[in-house]
Order: sequence, then C-alpha cells, then structure tokens
Amino acid sequence: MAITAADPTRSPFLTVAQAADELAVTDRFIRKLIAEGQLRAVKVGERVVRIRRTDLEDLLRPARVIPHLGRR
Repeated sequence: MAITAADPTRSPFLTVAQAADELAVTDRFIRKLIAEGQLRAVKVGERVVRIRRTDLEDLLRPARVIPHLGRR
C-alpha cells in the first residue's frame, strides 16, 4: 500500500467509508478505532470526519517489539 507523491489522483484524506473499504472492514470498526485512539482522525465541522491516508497506513505497520533483557 505504498503511496507515491507523484500520484495526484489519490487524496491525502479519506472518509470513514473509504478507510473501511481500504481495510475491508465496516465503518463501525473504523469509528471504534478512532474512539479508542488507535487511529487518528480530523473532525471537520460537526459531523464530517476525515482520516489521513498516512495515519491509516501507520495503523497497518507492525509495531516494533523490544524484548526485555535481563531477569525478572
């Protein structure tokens, strides 16, 4: 899902429905991720929510796990 800066047809912002389509999940699941703080979103006005494409991509990147060294 790499994005190139040379692709002007792709908007940097997605609607909740577009983000759900990208991940093949429901709108409700995207809204849950936003409410839990796992996915950043921008509220424009009272009802309009937009998600940065880069924030959606960051959600898909695996987290770096650093093992605990030493004894417990």
